[in-house]
Amino acid sequence: MFNRQSYLDKLIQAKDSDFVKVLTGVRRCGKSTLLMLYKDWLLERGVEEDQVIEISYEKMENEPLKDGHRLHAYLRERIPGQKRVYLLIDEAQEIQEWAKVINSLKVTFNADIYVTGSNSSLFSGEYLTYLSGRYIEIKVYPLSFREFLEFKQYDTVNNLEQHYQEYIRSGSFPAVNLVEDENLIRTINQGLFDSIFSRDIISRGEIREIGGFYKVAKFVFDNIGNSLSTNKIANTLRSEGSKISHDTVDNYLMLMCNAYILYQCNRYDIRGKELLRTNGKYYIVDMGLRNQLIGYKSSNMGHDLENIVFLELIRRGYQVFVGKNGTAEIDFIAERSDTKMYIQVSLSVMDEQTKEREFKAFEKITDNYPKWLITMDRLDMSQNGILHKNVFDFLLEE
Repeated sequence: MFNRQSYLDKLIQAKDSDFVKVLTGVRRCGKSTLLMLYKDWLLERGVEEDQVIEISYEKMENEPLKDGHRLHAYLRERIPGQKRVYLLIDEAQEIQEWAKVINSLKVTFNADIYVTGSNSSLFSGEYLTYLSGRYIEIKVYPLSFREFLEFKQYDTVNNLEQHYQEYIRSGSFPAVNLVEDENLIRTINQGLFDSIFSRDIISRGEIREIGGFYKVAKFVFDNIGNSLSTNKIANTLRSEGSKISHDTVDNYLMLMCNAYILYQCNRYDIRGKELLRTNGKYYIVDMGLRNQLIGYKSSNMGHDLENIVFLELIRRGYQVFVGKNGTAEIDFIAERSDTKMYIQVSLSVMDEQTKEREFKAFEKITDNYPKWLITMDRLDMSQNGILHKNVFDFLLEE
């Protein structure tokens, strides 16, 4: 198993705290493996085998345990008296009234509880009040570029452009990167695509007009990094002959975001210091899934790069917004604790006109927070306090 130490460290730091630890992220991104790694870590440090109880709702044998009363009865038989146990529950959203049940387990047993979930609907509904203020969310993503290089045992200095091309063509799911054959990679990506879209979106969202849903998904996937609105998507599809309402488009976008397929990046008015609710952008969790639906397009390389930078920022715990400054736009405003930075992303600024445009975007920002321009260029063009970063230096930094 590939040791994703940064995530494992978060579990270790939260061990035996009074909070339920909730690992969230798109299906098959590595949450179950993290629970296995954490179990191994516990056993290596003297926790006994019978103190670690695993329940995966991916397994048919655990279907009856979706009922909270049966789960309680099962655990009463498994837990030895008041002995401290570590309860690892995979895909907890399958439990009926899951938050109510988990809270009851927390109260009833001397248990340190860890759960995973592949849908953000986990955090909606009246039953979540049972865990309000009593859980820690640990967000898990497919492999970062740095993890991808480690996973594939690639050199982190040489041939980075070549490895990057493989990364955005094949995708970042761990299962995909266990194989080398391109046909097998496509087959695995198709399986991932079918599983995620069928189970976590179409089935869970009770979508009847599947063809209409895929038209919306294709449109969004083909417009990653472009300003979009529900009206724009619906009007465009209607002009092409689709009978689809604004509300339906809005529902489809919400379902894809809930399944951690898409991330919405809202606009922020820098001058007015307020969040804007219209014309935000969407970014996708994995380029391989995008390629599976619309194919790989070299013309998208600039937006691909923007997508990769966005994902890296949210992996590092930043809240990310699109910046609006009068008529100018900043690709990203990234905020974390008391830190903020402004970021422009461009494939290259070797062309003088492109260089002027990208640097000009920062001109009217009057505060002193860091300003970065991230490109694939190796030549440093930093100027006027604006730091020019090579994307690989950014992606591989600690």
